[in-house]
Amino acid sequence: MFSSRKIDLAVLLAVCFVAFWWRLGTLGLIDPDEPFYAQTAREMVQTGDWVTPQIYGAPQFEKPIFYYWLVAGSFKALGETEFAGRLPTAFFATALVLLVAWFGARVWNRRTGFLAALVLATGLEFCVMSRLMLTDVPLATFLAAALFCYWLGVKEEAQRDRWMFWHMVFAGLAVLTKGPIGSTVTILATVAFSLGTKRAALYRGRGFWRGVAAYVVIVVPWYAAMFAWYAKPFWEEFFIRDNWLRMLRAEHPANNHVWYYAGLLLLGSLPWMPAVALTVRRAWGRLRADEAAFFQWCWLLTSLVFLTAAQSKLPSYAFYLFVPLAVLVGRTLDELLARGFASSGERRMVAGFAIFQCALVGLFAALAFARPAGAAASLAKTLAPFAVPVVLVFAGLAVSVFFLLRKNLAPWVLASSTASLGLFVGALTVALPAVEAASSARPVARVLMATRRGDEPMLSGKFLVRGIIYYTHSDVRAAQPGVRVLAKTEQPFWAAHPIPVIVWKKGLRDFLREHPTALCALRKGEWEAFDDEAAFTARDDFAQFGENVVIRALAPPPSAAPVP
Repeated sequence: MFSSRKIDLAVLLAVCFVAFWWRLGTLGLIDPDEPFYAQTAREMVQTGDWVTPQIYGAPQFEKPIFYYWLVAGSFKALGETEFAGRLPTAFFATALVLLVAWFGARVWNRRTGFLAALVLATGLEFCVMSRLMLTDVPLATFLAAALFCYWLGVKEEAQRDRWMFWHMVFAGLAVLTKGPIGSTVTILATVAFSLGTKRAALYRGRGFWRGVAAYVVIVVPWYAAMFAWYAKPFWEEFFIRDNWLRMLRAEHPANNHVWYYAGLLLLGSLPWMPAVALTVRRAWGRLRADEAAFFQWCWLLTSLVFLTAAQSKLPSYAFYLFVPLAVLVGRTLDELLARGFASSGERRMVAGFAIFQCALVGLFAALAFARPAGAAASLAKTLAPFAVPVVLVFAGLAVSVFFLLRKNLAPWVLASSTASLGLFVGALTVALPAVEAASSARPVARVLMATRRGDEPMLSGKFLVRGIIYYTHSDVRAAQPGVRVLAKTEQPFWAAHPIPVIVWKKGLRDFLREHPTALCALRKGEWEAFDDEAAFTARDDFAQFGENVVIRALAPPPSAAPVP
């Protein structure tokens, strides 16, 4: 006979398989981040230099070394494929789900752990990010392990030294994965908890100091080597540009709003928005009623304030916040299944959020099938290729609303957990070509190589260029680089890349006087912003992939006037 714990484990592994592993290598690398990590790992394997991360033959310090070790090791063992590149992320996502289940069961009960893990594994953003080559999934795993160990050190005094040792080990691994944020998050959470409960912090004792020694062994060697070999560029790029300046300057100004991460946590939790709303409502006024939950709130809220204060904002930066949120939501769902709603107001609020998220996805589904005119036409055109995945999500949410309105809470939870999984089933089967066209440079690179005439130069906008270089195996350091960037400024990237840049209209005209033609891979917005159709052959002569186009730039006629 299978025990309940074994059944829970089997269910969670099945969910993780669909959410993180199923058809993991089918989709081309997603621009612009995945090709960046893949190219660095490729060069690590090719050069045999496993200490200094480099891209296009030059050292790059955007992230520490640990994640590159993971991807390069996977490439070395399994070959350079999309599956191998994403395997470390899927592995850590699965480990994190099981870690949350273990922690919830140890601190509260088995059902809380199972529900928290289920919420985490099936939340929309967690599912999406856990299929990509990103440092944020291992980072979230190490942060969760570090903070879970700290809490167990608080409650299990006899084992405090052991838990504090592992707290420091996992914090060190977080720092080796993404830098100072690995310790910043843990310090903010634990200090806030100490202040809120008037408990002394656990940064003391034999276990802690042994942990400090382990932390030093994990963190210091690589950072010391980088300072010894590349003192100024390492300091300026890693610490100043990629950490400090992101606090002060918005790399993506459109995201820089005070509500950005709060909205992301709510929308990114779909299909669990109603449960998130209930969790917040129940915490209001009784935040410290449950110390274990209060610790999760300290983690969540301190990091939320910190990330909101930072000027640069991206969805991936807040990825780790879905861990404490899932733990809190899992606890709320366990209480809800045990005792039901505390009031009619609670029930109406949860039903309202459930209907809202279902209606929102239903609107997207309707637009995907409809052909509206006016302002909605552009959105409908974008959604059309994704009609099947969106309908599958809507179906799961509609069923969950049905059970919720009938007050059948267990079937509501079950139906909710299937909604986001339907997105991946549809996206990776029926809609796969459309998803790849919208997100990856792989099909564009294939057309470039098939259409290229001899050693004809290839140009790309900054968004696609990393994927184009990766999939065409171009050497940007050659005397005649195979790929160049066509951009509005001489430095189009946040951090400098050793890729030749052609600066907009005048640069292209000058370049084409030496090279009669050049193949161009651009986003539609870039091509339309160029506003000089005479420089290109007709768009219909070449390929379109979602928002990406492949066109050929032509040398201007001899009589053409100079472009300012």
